[in-house]
Amino acid sequence: MFSKIEARKTRRRMQQWHRDRAEDGKPPGGRRTFGWKEDRMTREPTEAKLLADAVEEFIAGRSLNSIVRDWQSIGVKTSTGRDWTTSSLKRLLQNPRLCGYRRIGNQLVHDDHGEPVVGAWEAIVTPEQWLAVDTLFRARAGHRVGRDGKPAETLPVDHREHRHLLSGILRCGKTKPDGTVCNAQLRVTRQRDCEQHIYACTTKGRGGCGGLGRRGDKVDEYITELVLAKLEQRQAVAKAAGPWPKEAELERIEGKLTTLTEQWKSDQITDDFFFTNVRDLEQQRTSLRNERARHAAVAERAATDTTDIRRRWHTPPEDGGLDISQKRAYVREALHAVVVLPVGKGNGSRGNFNPDLLVPVWREG
Repeated sequence: MFSKIEARKTRRRMQQWHRDRAEDGKPPGGRRTFGWKEDRMTREPTEAKLLADAVEEFIAGRSLNSIVRDWQSIGVKTSTGRDWTTSSLKRLLQNPRLCGYRRIGNQLVHDDHGEPVVGAWEAIVTPEQWLAVDTLFRARAGHRVGRDGKPAETLPVDHREHRHLLSGILRCGKTKPDGTVCNAQLRVTRQRDCEQHIYACTTKGRGGCGGLGRRGDKVDEYITELVLAKLEQRQAVAKAAGPWPKEAELERIEGKLTTLTEQWKSDQITDDFFFTNVRDLEQQRTSLRNERARHAAVAERAATDTTDIRRRWHTPPEDGGLDISQKRAYVREALHAVVVLPVGKGNGSRGNFNPDLLVPVWREG
C-alpha cells in the first residue's frame, strides 16, 4: 500500500516537473528530436529543411507514404538511426514542437492569458502551418461511406500502396433485388479482350453483387479532371477567405476566462459559481480555437501553389511528376467516394462511357 502511495506521489512530481518546464518554455528531456541538434534548441539545417518541406507538401495534399518513400530512397534516418515509417513521420508532424509549442497529453500548454506557451528553441514551421497540419490529421482520416451513400464512421489512414488511382474509392450503385444499394467497393480486374484495367464490383461471396463494371482509364480521366477543378476552386475560395472573422469573439471569451479565474483566485466568487461558468466558457474557447485552426488550414492551402499540379499530374514521377500515392492523396482529400451507377438494362455494361453515371461524394471545405 505504501509503495503505491509513493509511486503516485512520484508520478505527480514528474508530471508537475514536465509542466513547469513546458510553462517555462524549455524543451522536453530525453534524446534529441529529428530536426534539432543535440542541444535540442538549435535547428539541424538538413533535417529542418526536410521537415519544413514535408509540412508544406502534406498541406498541399501529398501522402505520408510518398514522403517516407522519398526519405528512404535518399537514406534519411530518424534521430535514433532507424528507417522512417508513416507512423513515425506522423508522430513527428503532429508534434507542436515544430512551431515552438508544447503539448502535455492531448492539450497545448497555455499561459495565464490562454495563449500557447512559446518555447525557447528554434521553430521549424510557423504556428499557422502546424495548426493546418494538425487540422488535416484530425479530418484527413476520412469517413466510411454507408449503405445510403453518406459518410459514416471514421476510417484509419490508408497506408497500403495501390497501383490504380481509384481502387477502394469507387462504390457500386446498383440496386439489389431487395431494394437496397450494393455500395461495395469496386476492385481492379482485367479481361483478355480489354487492354485497359476495369473497375468491377466484387462477387457476392466477397460482399458485392458482381454485376457492375467500368473501363478504368475513362473513369480515371474523368475523376482526375473533377478533382483538379475542385483543387483550383478550393484555392480560389481560400485566397478570398481573408482573415478569420471571429478573432475578436475569441479574445472576448479568453478575457472573460482570465477575469473569472482572477476573481476565483482572490476569493471574490465561490467555487460553485466559478466551476459552473468556467466549463461553458472553456467549451466556447475550444470550439472557436478549432474553428480558427480550420481557417488556418484553408489559408495555408491558399498559400500553396496548386497551378503546377495539373502539369505534374500528367508527368512521369521520374521527371518530377506526381506518383500514384500523391494523386490518391489529392483524390481522398477531395472525395469521400464516387458512386458508380448501373448502365441500362444490363446493369453493368461497359460499352459506352457515360460520365453522368459517376456520382462524386465530395468532402466539405
